[in-house]
Order: sequence, then C-alpha cells, then structure tokens
Amino acid sequence: MRFHHEMVNGKGYPLGLEGDQIPLMARIVSVADTFDAMTTNRPYQKQMPIDLVFEKIRDMAGIRYDPEVVEALIRAYDNGRIRLRMQKSAAGLTQ
Repeated sequence: MRFHHEMVNGKGYPLGLEGDQIPLMARIVSVADTFDAMTTNRPYQKQMPIDLVFEKIRDMAGIRYDPEVVEALIRAYDNGRIRLRMQKSAAGLTQ
C-alpha cells in the first residue's frame, strides 16, 4: 500500500496527505500493520501485552492513525473477531 505511512495529521509520507485525503484502506492497513508488529514476536521486539498495544495505538489516534479505525479495531478485538495466536518465547508460551 503506497499510503500506509501517511499520518492523519499530515506529517507522514510519501505525499503528506492528511485525514480523509488518505484512502480508507491505507488508514486501515496502517493500524493493522502496527497491531501485527506489536502483537507478534519480532527479531527487534517481543510481543507486547494487548492492553499495552491498545494504549500505544490509542495514544497515536488523531496523530498517526484515524481514531475511528483505531476504535473499530479495538471493538473487533473485544467482540472476539480478532484473536491472537500464542507465541513461543525463550521462556515458554506468552500471549
């Protein structure tokens, strides 16, 4: 997605689009990409607890992310439409 690094405040790239100038699919992918990065183990970062993930994403709503997309993601998780896979870590299983 060409525009998933745009920010709703206009300070993203490649074009500096803001708000509704950013295609809805790009606004969704931006939040989903961050959610995936925070909820899975990566070489550069361990999976985070879900409460921390939502806190961090909510802190960026209106700056980086579309607030409506953020809340839709959280509602979908709360309603059981999104489930996290258990990740294996060096210490055993984590969420």
